[in-house]
Amino acid sequence: MNDAPWLTVVTVVKDDAAGLTRSLQSLRDQDLAGVEYLVIDSSDDAHEVPALLSALAEVPSTCTWQAPQGIYAAMNAGVAAATGEYVYFLNAGDALASPHVLAQVRASVRTDRPSWLFGHVEIVQANGTTVVTPRWNYREHQRSGFSRGHFPPHQATFARTSFIRDLGGFDTEYRIAADYALFLRMARDSDPLLLDLVIASFQEGGASTLQWQQSFREFHQARTSLLGLRGSARLAEQFNTVEHFARVWLVRELLPRVGVRR
Repeated sequence: MNDAPWLTVVTVVKDDAAGLTRSLQSLRDQDLAGVEYLVIDSSDDAHEVPALLSALAEVPSTCTWQAPQGIYAAMNAGVAAATGEYVYFLNAGDALASPHVLAQVRASVRTDRPSWLFGHVEIVQANGTTVVTPRWNYREHQRSGFSRGHFPPHQATFARTSFIRDLGGFDTEYRIAADYALFLRMARDSDPLLLDLVIASFQEGGASTLQWQQSFREFHQARTSLLGLRGSARLAEQFNTVEHFARVWLVRELLPRVGVRR
């Protein structure tokens, strides 16, 4: 009998007890049968997170402290330690969208056995409004080299642990876009299962939002180096990159300057 977990949930945390509490509270309501929970902690106070995990003992966990080396190095540590067939990253501050998420995902992977799968996320904007990412045409975006600004964030994505390991995990040469680069490698090797399900909720304001221009450069670098785009496909990628950059610049830079709120 195989007693290995069907899923490993990894939480990366650094000096964010409030965010970790939010993540834990959303996990507490899930069906955790066959779920392994790992916490990779790089907090300055090496005792705070273990104490918090002990206080919320309804979610059995294993906590490993790792010297700060960046979020992607910590996520790689989670992949290396995971024993579940699938792995999912619910980093500090992220919350599963409903108490039924993991049960629904488990039913999907039992039926379809995909290498990876993704659904929707709910993004809480700075003004408090929420936006659910729409279902998008994966094939259409694949043909355009995923250059139109749509891709599944890690909060919406589950993947076989062995699949991520075989692809080399997160490339820490990327400061902001290592999860995006891993998505491109997964898309290059295997088609995903698309779930019409809101997986998680997270607050806008991560590195790719605050440093959005750097993220654009890294996204473009990842596409050109990993997808091997040539000819008309390369021209389309460049055009879409410029067009999407202009739209984001309008929303993030120009409109706030003239007092227009999103």
